[in-house]
Amino acid sequence: MHAHQMSITEQYLFACGDFQQTEVQERIFGRRLAGTPDALVGFCREPFVRPSVNSNDRVEGMVFGVTDADLAAADANEPPNYRRSRIETASGLLAWVYLRQN
Repeated sequence: MHAHQMSITEQYLFACGDFQQTEVQERIFGRRLAGTPDALVGFCREPFVRPSVNSNDRVEGMVFGVTDADLAAADANEPPNYRRSRIETASGLLAWVYLRQN
């Protein structure tokens, strides 16, 4: 693979905030991402996405197909106290989610 080619992988990124906005996608990824509505079950957003004590809680958002290069760009955009974790979404996809670390 040449350095200028993006690696194409089946990875997913769950977003419920800025990454859903097309202007943010264009700035960070250089293009608009194709996504589908999904949710994290057993999570809440108070004030940031985190596991909930109520297993019925849901955080609604979008899941986007991404490349390794996209994930590296997203990592560089997140604050240092956020870490990427893989979590199963309501639709059954295993998606990367940025979670705040205490």
